[in-house]
Amino acid sequence: MATNPHFNQKVPSEQNLIEDISIETIRMMGQDVIYVPREMINEDKLFGEAKKYKFKDAFPIEMYIESTNGFEGEGDVLTRFGLQIKDKVTLVVAKKRFKTEVTQLRTDIKRPREGDLIYFPLSNGLFEINFVEHENPFYQLGKLYTYKLTCELFTYDHSEVDTGVTEIDNIEIESNRAAINLNLAGITGITWISYFEGETANQYYEVAGQTGQIQSTVLATGVIVNYNYAAKKLTVTTDGTFVTGGNRTIIKGMDSGAKWYLSGISGTNIIIPKNAVTEENFGDNDQASLEGKKNDILNYCETDPFSEGKF
Repeated sequence: MATNPHFNQKVPSEQNLIEDISIETIRMMGQDVIYVPREMINEDKLFGEAKKYKFKDAFPIEMYIESTNGFEGEGDVLTRFGLQIKDKVTLVVAKKRFKTEVTQLRTDIKRPREGDLIYFPLSNGLFEINFVEHENPFYQLGKLYTYKLTCELFTYDHSEVDTGVTEIDNIEIESNRAAINLNLAGITGITWISYFEGETANQYYEVAGQTGQIQSTVLATGVIVNYNYAAKKLTVTTDGTFVTGGNRTIIKGMDSGAKWYLSGISGTNIIIPKNAVTEENFGDNDQASLEGKKNDILNYCETDPFSEGKF
């Protein structure tokens, strides 16, 4: 049986009224946020993903916070990887306003996209869009007026963030750190000892006429991120300027006791994640690994320790 022809819901004037009321409600009861689209660098056309992403644009727009009682989700969770914050928030944005503020400036963005970010000034948080619902409310007067965005607190994955908005760009600055490569040369009469990743490495002048003996003054210090014995190279964070040229200098590992001459510096603009060094994001597993190397408490041999050496 057909619907009553005398009550036609698809009246443009009525639809426009509902849309304007929706926009006005969001403007009165919502919050100003910033929409940050994600761009793929070297996109894999087959899988539709990329090894690295970039965030370079920022579009201010108003959105309504549907979860008015606070952030949803699991909240603050203590796991074996440390403290994880899993806040979620549901936001509503008017389709017409999104088209005006975003699509007209970026014609490739037709709607809010999963993977894009929302900066939430009230909590100074950056949320990632997990899902976009475009049919809620469901066809009022035969038309859709809003998008509902389900968002979760963004976990920084070393993407490039350069939006021009200081509060947003700081996430990359706070999560990364500069490092350099130190080229090493052997010291006559001193047996090679492995450096430990995560330990502090200090630079000293060598005592004149005393091979391998160091002076007391520390010239520069850093944290070892990686060492390569075959290439005779250390990658360290930069706390101060490492001295090259002139008198011989020695790089000493403060936990391992390893000592080698510094022969040169390369790769002075390396960016590394903080969780690779002893910073506030240094995980418990990294700390355990360093302690195990320092105290020689972990046995990595293939022999079964319970078989009395038979297996």
